[in-house]
Amino acid sequence: MSKPGKNDIVRVKIDNLAYGGKGIGKIEGYVLFVEGGLPGDMAEVRIIRTKSNFAEGRIEKLLEPSEYRIKPPCEHFDYCGGCKWQDLEYSIQKKYKEDQLREALVYIGKILDPPMEPIIGAHKIYYYRNKMEFSFHVGENGETLLGLHRAGRFQDVFQLRKCHLQSESSNEIVNFVRNRSAELGLPAYHIKKHEGYLRFLVIREGKFTGESLVNIVTGEGNHDIIKKLGQEIGHRFENVVSVSHTVNPQKANVARGDRETVLYGADHIHERLGEKEFRISANSFFQTNSYQIKRLYDLVVECAEPDKLDRMMDLYCGTGTIAIYLSGLVRDVVGIESMPESVEDARTNARLNNASNCSFIVADVEEYLKDTAGEGASYDLMILDPPRAGCHPKAIKSILQIGPRKIVYISCNPATLARDIAELAEGGYRLEKAVPIDLFPQTYHIEAVCRLTPGK
Repeated sequence: MSKPGKNDIVRVKIDNLAYGGKGIGKIEGYVLFVEGGLPGDMAEVRIIRTKSNFAEGRIEKLLEPSEYRIKPPCEHFDYCGGCKWQDLEYSIQKKYKEDQLREALVYIGKILDPPMEPIIGAHKIYYYRNKMEFSFHVGENGETLLGLHRAGRFQDVFQLRKCHLQSESSNEIVNFVRNRSAELGLPAYHIKKHEGYLRFLVIREGKFTGESLVNIVTGEGNHDIIKKLGQEIGHRFENVVSVSHTVNPQKANVARGDRETVLYGADHIHERLGEKEFRISANSFFQTNSYQIKRLYDLVVECAEPDKLDRMMDLYCGTGTIAIYLSGLVRDVVGIESMPESVEDARTNARLNNASNCSFIVADVEEYLKDTAGEGASYDLMILDPPRAGCHPKAIKSILQIGPRKIVYISCNPATLARDIAELAEGGYRLEKAVPIDLFPQTYHIEAVCRLTPGK
């Protein structure tokens, strides 16, 4: 057959999964990415977009479902933009995450036979997140919506009844805030018109301490009533030890703002990882799966093979969790982070855990590394945990100049990880170990830890 056109309906067998979650099928060698397709599905697919060497489509009719398809537990699954693999058996989720990391290392990283180890799966595959952001919006009939965004429609919010990602307590808080804010006459923010007041509800949980933090993000307005709502949340839910209010007057639809005040309790909560305890404030970074973090950090220790004489640098250190977790195993640690709030938490966390050999610096990673390389400073161990975009080329250049004996790279994006590993390999490092670990069950997201050392 000839190459299909837009709106054509074709019959296709799905035989793979792409990074990003779409199924992959082929029509006489022409690649088709299918939203909602799972390996083993036979389906009629409508073409919605065509390119020279591939097309994208969606399932019109499922002719033969994959043997790996299961019934998703969430009532919002069909339209929520969140955990899109709830209909895929967890064992198969893990297989494809492992495969996708390997493929990235082969085709992007140019490593023909990656030294991969089996994926570390999650023990808890629901109710694992310690942070969720819920959005306010105005419904068609003027009602207050509080929920999550519809898939592919970032200006649309659906009314959430129950989410399976955080906790039952989180669901109860969402329902209470939605109902009570309407009773108090607090108008929801209209995402398209940029009118209204209530913008986001952020809930953070200490899974091992039982403490919860609620952050209400609003636009500008009369904040007197929000104080009443914050107090009511704190008194109603005994696990809530902190309620804060963040003001975001900008059009940017983000759950951060210009100023923050405490409405109830403390300005932070704590989480416990093994023997370490960490302070978490409303806007500080902390890995979202508490149950897997300790396993992740133990894997980092295994890959780092720390020595008591090692000088360690922790890049993109956030609230200092990795630095502090390894602090007792090395001589000293310096953590670099561009967000002042996170560095403040990192310093507090160091004092909390008596990690006196840790220091934390507010700085842009690229600039700090450039200065460090220029000064001729040396480090034995370097931990990289960059955002999804990976390391800036200037950072890679400076790392190669500094020349640490060991690099441990933690990544949530196989493509940028593989790209950066290729750059490090070009500069004289070799990949010794790559281990995928699942921090995000029911989604396509993959975390990985890699060890690199000098040599070909």
